[in-house]
Amino acid sequence: SLMHNTDYVVRVFNMDNACYTDYPVTTPDLQLPVVAFTAPADLCVDAGVQVGLGGGTPVGGTYSGPGITDDGNGMTYSFNPSVAGVGTHTITYTVDPGTGCPAVASDDVEVFALPNVTFTGSGSGTCIDAGVQTGRGGGSPTGGVYSGTGVTDDGNGMTYSFDPAAAGVGTHTVTYTFTDGNGCAYSATDTKEV
Repeated sequence: SLMHNTDYVVRVFNMDNACYTDYPVTTPDLQLPVVAFTAPADLCVDAGVQVGLGGGTPVGGTYSGPGITDDGNGMTYSFNPSVAGVGTHTITYTVDPGTGCPAVASDDVEVFALPNVTFTGSGSGTCIDAGVQTGRGGGSPTGGVYSGTGVTDDGNGMTYSFDPAAAGVGTHTVTYTFTDGNGCAYSATDTKEV
């Protein structure tokens, strides 16, 4: 029979009919804690290990999921996006009040791939007195930025100028960096000889 005048409820999931049933109880030890958790913001696969993450309530639980290392202090964890891999991953926060029925909250974090960037510079060696070489390109996809010694990005996402006199005699690296809509950046390089 159900007890009246209770202050606590135990929620039980019935696997036969896939629904929850609330049972009033008078013993607070049987009450499941209300657990909440919000995953970190989505990030790029090369973002490095994210340390000191937390946010699960109440404190005292454990974090689990792909790329997760629980710090063992009941409050924080680390997330390694390269270990988790590209895709959407569920991070779970579990609090076990010692009743045999742990309470769980989870949220998703998405790990984005790096853009596929290529760059093949145009032309072979350039004499130091050849003057500024304009309209150079070769970076893909378009929309990136060129950089390097003697390089001036044209600001149009497609071309750059190269000044061999400013670069000086020798072999120089020209870098093309593209950032995609997720904020993930990747670079490709080519060399230019003066």
